[in-house]
Amino acid sequence: KKENMVNFRGTKSSWGLIAKLFHWLIAVLLFWQVATGISLHNMEFSPLKIGVIGSHKFFGTLIFTLVVLRLLWRFFNTHPQYINIPIHHKIVSSLVHFALYFLVIFIPMQGTYMTWVGGGDVYLLGIVKIPALVEMDFFLYDTALLVHYYSALLLTALFSVHILAALYHRFLIGDPYGVWGRMAFKSKKV
Repeated sequence: KKENMVNFRGTKSSWGLIAKLFHWLIAVLLFWQVATGISLHNMEFSPLKIGVIGSHKFFGTLIFTLVVLRLLWRFFNTHPQYINIPIHHKIVSSLVHFALYFLVIFIPMQGTYMTWVGGGDVYLLGIVKIPALVEMDFFLYDTALLVHYYSALLLTALFSVHILAALYHRFLIGDPYGVWGRMAFKSKKV
């Protein structure tokens, strides 16, 4: 039956399987990345910290790659329609989404810059070395580290707003506009 088929592409009522996989995978990775980043900020220098830094760099480049692929998919894919949603919801949602996308692109790029001024190397997905575009400069490193840390805290705040808005739509108002349903893996049967 056609209604039981999986929609890989978006429709007027759903983001589609590919966009949903991008969304939820990036969300899980961001939870991990923020947790390790905050832990790193508070860890004393040790072999464990060096290992966590390596993992953090890998996942940072993975998230960046997934976000770029997600944006490309979004531009060439059908978007769900939100016809009846109140205008203030649309405006706040657009602002939060724009800020989230900006930060999940900015933070890995800024982390790459921070690594370079700290004298380190960055490998895309742990495989391809990205040639350093700036020279090592330990005076800039401390500032870059603070920018990276506080950008991640801002991302966490906006990520929390995004999650709370989704939960509000799903559980408090029963998803009358289909906000939750458009990104959920299981849709309502008609």
